[in-house]
Amino acid sequence: MNVLELDNQLNALIIERKSGEAFERFYAEDVVAQENDEPVRVGRADWVRGRQEFEQNMKKFEAKVFANAANGDTSFSEWQYDVDIAGMGPMTVVQVAVRRWIGGRVVRERFYHK
Repeated sequence: MNVLELDNQLNALIIERKSGEAFERFYAEDVVAQENDEPVRVGRADWVRGRQEFEQNMKKFEAKVFANAANGDTSFSEWQYDVDIAGMGPMTVVQVAVRRWIGGRVVRERFYHK
């Protein structure tokens, strides 16, 4: 399976709110992840923990992928999230996810958003 097909499958799970399954299936144990210029998170367990904390406070979650592409071992996805987070209220977040893949697993992921 090529990187674009893997990226499409991963994105579909995120849209379906199946992030737990997505992490287990597509992320390497030692994945390095980063949001903008924030400190990196190392390891799937740390990334899962952060995602679970975020999802616990969500009252609404809708995600769309506008475009994605792949070049070699790297995929790019442009997203829009419409979320309502307890204590923060409703918001729209537009971001680009850049993923580096090795052996069918994401080994590095970085999000660019405002």
